[in-house]
Amino acid sequence: MAAFDTAFYMSCWRVMSRGLRNAGRKEARMGEFENEKRIEQWAEVLHAAHRDRQRIAAPSAQFGELSLHEGYEVQARVVARRCEAGERQVGWKVGATSFAILEQMKGMIDGPMYGALMSGTTWSDPEHLAAENFFGIGLEAEIGIVLERPLRGPGITNVDVLSAAAGVVATAEIIDGRIEQGKSSLADGAADNAAHGGSVLGTLMRPARGFDFLHEGAIVRKNGKLFGSACGVEALGNPLSVVSWLANQLAAHDRQIEAGHVVSTGSFLKIMEAEAGDIIEMSFANLGQIGFAIV
Repeated sequence: MAAFDTAFYMSCWRVMSRGLRNAGRKEARMGEFENEKRIEQWAEVLHAAHRDRQRIAAPSAQFGELSLHEGYEVQARVVARRCEAGERQVGWKVGATSFAILEQMKGMIDGPMYGALMSGTTWSDPEHLAAENFFGIGLEAEIGIVLERPLRGPGITNVDVLSAAAGVVATAEIIDGRIEQGKSSLADGAADNAAHGGSVLGTLMRPARGFDFLHEGAIVRKNGKLFGSACGVEALGNPLSVVSWLANQLAAHDRQIEAGHVVSTGSFLKIMEAEAGDIIEMSFANLGQIGFAIV
């Protein structure tokens, strides 16, 4: 029997190992290519859905799954397309920050999710909103925090947020996604701008310093009837915590909250459904009132 050739064996093993490593790299590159292709496909159909005001099947069902991180990358690309078409990003929304919303959406989402506020779908104290511009209208009463300096994570604290904040405003968010009802993923939700349809901003801004974020209350009525009331502590325990959470989440995508942006910090109450003919009133303790008709 021939002697075992250790040198030859090791040589073969090195060649095979290089081959396996190269094959692994090739497979990883192919995976990255496929994900990049999928991200672009998602962004294209969601941008078209927004532009053409059409609902679509979940992109995950059309093109295959993406991670939540990749879903936010899709969101960023749709925002970029909207900016190229003439809009501006004016802020951010963070959804699912209260127990009421998490209970209402149980099984669909288990924590906060963010989206972009855009100039074309943000209004200041309008008399009315046209129902035909939305697929379906869900309304949320929220506190908005306006920044005078940018915030970039990681490591942002509530103290940092308060230091960077210019003021506080009342906001009403319109929930209205582009994805048809049915099975969808968290990545679908992130890619679809966290189902953001638009925002109404109040005209009264209070200084952020000394503002009682936890106890700022809102009373919401539809057609004169009380829908509910709650206060700012419902938003992650403190609306400032919502902004610090957002800044730290954006850091993972090499993004930040810009100076001048308003951050809508999430609903105090569950989502209120509305339709043409409804009169909406949201009365805040220290931030004035938001009121409009849906026509």
